[in-house]
Amino acid sequence: MIPHSKPTLGYEEFRAIKKVFYSGMIAAGEEVIKFKKKFSNYIGKEYVEFFSSGTNAFYNILVALDVREKDEILIPAYICNSVEKAILKANAKPVYYDNAPNSWISSYDEIKKKITKNTKAILINHTFGIRYERDEILKIKALGTPIIEDNAHFISKESCDIEISDMFIASFYSFDATKLLTTGNGGAVATNNKELFKNLEPLDKGFSDLNAALGMVQLDRFDLFLQKREEIAEIYFKELGKIAKELKGYDSIYFRFPIFVDKDEIFLKSKRVAFRKGVDRILRPLPNALEVFKKTISVPIYPSLSNKEIEIILAEVIINYNSINSIIEGENHERDD
Repeated sequence: MIPHSKPTLGYEEFRAIKKVFYSGMIAAGEEVIKFKKKFSNYIGKEYVEFFSSGTNAFYNILVALDVREKDEILIPAYICNSVEKAILKANAKPVYYDNAPNSWISSYDEIKKKITKNTKAILINHTFGIRYERDEILKIKALGTPIIEDNAHFISKESCDIEISDMFIASFYSFDATKLLTTGNGGAVATNNKELFKNLEPLDKGFSDLNAALGMVQLDRFDLFLQKREEIAEIYFKELGKIAKELKGYDSIYFRFPIFVDKDEIFLKSKRVAFRKGVDRILRPLPNALEVFKKTISVPIYPSLSNKEIEIILAEVIINYNSINSIIEGENHERDD
């Protein structure tokens, strides 16, 4: 079966880790310092700190913002539950906002509904690598509450993306095995806010020279990773046509390739391709998020996919999609009878 997600690793990564391994200096040291500088330059942020995970990175932002009990943190209902865990760990209250209608992305209108006097921060994420629109972020920023950028699905050096990221008080990243860039495990906080950075006080950063050595090579190859993702996405758009029409309307770096289907269980039962839901579960059954959750299937898209695997994925998507249409036609025919 073709995996849904898979890191893109090669001899360069092995050689970098091997070098650190045989040096005997595997704790946080020179490699971490070099990777920190390299990553900081890539994303255009003045201050960067590494942590054991993206979740831990987000938690430390909350601590640095002096988040306390009864403080409310606004988060999407349609997001990984790890962000919820970080908020609860900080003894704060997660408040969930809905997606825009028929969209994987949340909206200013939905966020504005949830603002109260207790709102301490707003989390915004680039779901599946889809760029959150600049005009929407400007309106959210104008609400006067600090906004935090969830970049678990998004890494970019483009000037337009750096400009958008600078609107946030801080950003956090995930470097887990199946993310855009992997260090095995780990995450990062990035900010231009000196005071917030000074208040990051992790007891255990959990990021070693082994992680950094892997990250250095991955970052060297990262532009090629993004290029490959875009190339695969263009093949999908061409071959899948209307099946992929929803994603076609977004500007994305294609961390994931989501499509809408009427009966997701047909895809999830595939024996050839490991299709997944967009997120494993929604945090709250808000109307728009629930509708999107029910009909979203994530199609494998990662740089190490071979041409043969891409062909198999395309064939399986089309077969399953047509099978669903046949089932629906049969159900409609029975009702008509």
